[in-house]
Amino acid sequence: MDQHHLFTKVLSPVDTTHRLTVPMANLEDFEFPAGQHAINIEATDTIEKQWTFKLSIRPNLTPRPVFTGQWIQFVKEKGLKVGDRIVFSRQQTEGDGVHYRIRAEREIFNCRVNVE
Repeated sequence: MDQHHLFTKVLSPVDTTHRLTVPMANLEDFEFPAGQHAINIEATDTIEKQWTFKLSIRPNLTPRPVFTGQWIQFVKEKGLKVGDRIVFSRQQTEGDGVHYRIRAEREIFNCRVNVE
């Protein structure tokens, strides 16, 4: 199993209340079928819970990718707040294809710890 880090993001106020803005540089890490502007991303967290995020882009302007779907539910369940961090990665597995992983982290005493 080969794991590839896609992005790390410190959460902003909008990320914790509306949607997660995905770094523009990572848009190429996701494949959109021709003519589509949204795809569902299944991601597993550190306690093996599955989450479905809708990754969408604006069709006519600067793409500006965002996660919606279960994103706000994820934020609430984890108790995330501004300044916490998300680590998003992709695992390539034989036969099964691609699996995504998401990890939430909080800084405590100058150390990053997982938020379960």
